[in-house]
Amino acid sequence: MNLQHPLQMIYSSRHGWDQLGQRHPSVLHSFMKIVLPGSLFAAGMVQYTAIYHADSYAPGVPLQNWQQASLILLLTSWLAVSLMAWVIRQSVHASRRPAFADCYRLAALVPLPIWLSALSLLLPYPTLNVLCALLGLAASAGLLFHGLDAWFEHDDSVHTLSLAYTIFAIGALVWLFVVALLLLPLL
Repeated sequence: MNLQHPLQMIYSSRHGWDQLGQRHPSVLHSFMKIVLPGSLFAAGMVQYTAIYHADSYAPGVPLQNWQQASLILLLTSWLAVSLMAWVIRQSVHASRRPAFADCYRLAALVPLPIWLSALSLLLPYPTLNVLCALLGLAASAGLLFHGLDAWFEHDDSVHTLSLAYTIFAIGALVWLFVVALLLLPLL
């Protein structure tokens, strides 16, 4: 896979998905290689924000509360990926249900843009951070649709789009729940 494929995977069902689809890693492998680094990065960026830019986001909130928020983000991210893998597996209409490990791998890839949007926390501009998070959410929607099409549906149809909307809506609700939990210690 070349360096362009991750970006092309957001808007194409062909580039990169075929190569990734040839492998069938275990849930543990996907967790260790995708979920753990991505979620640790996002949680680490929350810690960075607590140390360097806390007053731009939540003035007067002690570091311990930021650490709680970071831990909540980490644990709920892990749980959310498993939940979304289950939703994907239950939602895909194939002659037989896809393997949970394959659904988990897709569920692990989808939030990567959201986790990477935490990079914007290097700058203390809440508006920029929200815009980057929304861009990450949009990129995640593209990954979900094209991943479903490439690995499970194979027809780029209205049905695949409907399936992606349903799964994305559930994922967006889960994401809002995670954000709400993240904000609780900071209030």
